[in-house]
Amino acid sequence: MIALRAPSILWLSVCIAGTLLVSACAKADKPAQDASISSHASQPASVSASAATPGPAADSVSAQPVSEILIDPAAQVFKDITETEFQQGVFIDFAPYPQSFFNEEIIAKFKGSLEAVTAQNVEDFKPFMQEDGYPREALFFSEPDVQYMFYNLDLLEKIKIDGRDQIRVGVRYAKKFPDGTVQNQGITYFFTQNKAGVWGIANID
Repeated sequence: MIALRAPSILWLSVCIAGTLLVSACAKADKPAQDASISSHASQPASVSASAATPGPAADSVSAQPVSEILIDPAAQVFKDITETEFQQGVFIDFAPYPQSFFNEEIIAKFKGSLEAVTAQNVEDFKPFMQEDGYPREALFFSEPDVQYMFYNLDLLEKIKIDGRDQIRVGVRYAKKFPDGTVQNQGITYFFTQNKAGVWGIANID
């Protein structure tokens, strides 16, 4: 009986040792698997954080605040001038507009510029432009026998760019060609102050 029990005890010991070895290996592999799962689970969170962070482009767009708006172009609807309705000249009623930044000084210079265009007098037009502004004589004086009718405003706003105030005045006008056809357009005047603090037209676009 003793000879028969010894191999059984030995075989039982081997089985127990094998079981313990397998269990130890399984426990050793588990942290590596958990770490892998944890790593993959954290990836969407990092991507989401990156997507939610605004880039330089978004910052630059929001960095241009509008100080004040008197006329919003998005809320304006205008009837085009037809060939039979066309009259050369400035037909804008400025009476309702003088307020805030769109004061008598800006109106006088803006209106004077428009009147010089309708009269096709480039010499009267030039003094309203800033000396360091963009030359815009070719915009209104390069086509012979073309007539202009300025009839309404579609934009009035004051913004600050690089620490400098800028006043934008949008105007609707009709342009009559020598063949009698009429084209309706809109254009924007950009007013700035020079070094002496005098307002003038820096650009027309």
